[in-house]
Amino acid sequence: MSVLMHLSDLHFGAHEPVVCRAVQALARQLGVSVVVVSGDVTQRATAPQFAQAASFIRGLDAGATIVLPGNHDLPLFAWWLRWGRAYKRFEHEFGKDLEPVRHLGRFFIVGVNTTRPWRHERGSLSSAQIARVEKQLAEAYEEPWRIVVAHHPLTARNAQDKEHRPARAEEALLRWRDAGAQMLLSGHAHAAGLLQPLPGLWVSQAGTAVSHRLRHGYPNSLVILSHEADAHDPDKVLRWAARWDYDPARAAFHCVQRQWVDDPTGALAV
Repeated sequence: MSVLMHLSDLHFGAHEPVVCRAVQALARQLGVSVVVVSGDVTQRATAPQFAQAASFIRGLDAGATIVLPGNHDLPLFAWWLRWGRAYKRFEHEFGKDLEPVRHLGRFFIVGVNTTRPWRHERGSLSSAQIARVEKQLAEAYEEPWRIVVAHHPLTARNAQDKEHRPARAEEALLRWRDAGAQMLLSGHAHAAGLLQPLPGLWVSQAGTAVSHRLRHGYPNSLVILSHEADAHDPDKVLRWAARWDYDPARAAFHCVQRQWVDDPTGALAV
């Protein structure tokens, strides 16, 4: 498994069918083997919306899928479900493991649930969660691409984004990087980009993949992580991250940013 598609903020119930079809076409075109969805798969956490989202994800035809909940996946109007049954509808479609840990070929993926049933929007990280992920990363093999997934972003692109960070985000960044994390996947802010907040650590912030809830001038977007053989050394495998944006004129996604994440300088490749 060497091609991972990172999606976030699908917001089924506020989705665009034509964009959904474009994502599925891209997944087939690139031969995506792993799909990771970093939360907000629905707009209002209804059973029909979860069913639609699950059908869409199955239509990507990936060998493996990892789906985490976002704050929109907790019932808002059915508020009584937040006491003991907050994730019931999510679990019906995507399973009871809200913090999956999977070794999938060249990827080692650790999920972290930053949502809380008693919160409407803001995220949080507990000390126990930070320690757990730190231990799992430290015990992982060195060869796979070591990736942590959370709905809420641990980094801020600007001052406005700081409010989206969960509690203890700075502590988690430092401890997980030191434990071996190489890439963080997140969503929530609907602002796409590839960032490097610390040496040796990259962040993929995906925009909203298929919904019409666009913000800050960002289009629908997603991120592709891939492994490619080095043209100069056939025994060496290079890791790349690429941001793909949706073009309404072509009804298709196109690559707008491509980054060699093993480059210690962080220089952008186009």
